[in-house]
Amino acid sequence: MRFLILAPLCLLLSLGAHADAAGLAAYQQQAKTLLFKLQQQKGDDIEAQAKQLVELSKPLLSDFRQQYPQCTEYLQALNDVADTLADLPLEEIESGYHADGKLPTLPTAECYHAKDLLVHPATVQAMARIGLQQADDWIDAAHEIEEVLEHFGQVQIAIGH
Repeated sequence: MRFLILAPLCLLLSLGAHADAAGLAAYQQQAKTLLFKLQQQKGDDIEAQAKQLVELSKPLLSDFRQQYPQCTEYLQALNDVADTLADLPLEEIESGYHADGKLPTLPTAECYHAKDLLVHPATVQAMARIGLQQADDWIDAAHEIEEVLEHFGQVQIAIGH
């Protein structure tokens, strides 16, 4: 009888762990794909690719808030603007969300790394909306995704994956 109760619980817990791992893997793969396109300075779908990375970040940030509840207010403020962040001017994204000017006080470094999983791709989305026309534009966008991969590694460490 005890086995019948514990088996479904263990299955649910393992599915949750796999979902986290699957979300992390999908995010990392999408970031690497986008970075490759930016480094090749090719692709008329950069804005859509960056938007997909923003979308992949949302459930990761939600999961992160469960493990780091001290990040809730900080990450929720970002989540509240996630769908419109890329519509802002680049200077406002930088000052308001990358440099935290429009976010609550940063509680821990882990929160900052998690936040950047959304902010960097949204920045690339905005850059692509404006237009990646010069070689420097492509290089700057690629640096955004290189940075997000560094933050991604810190998030993986923070959540134990």
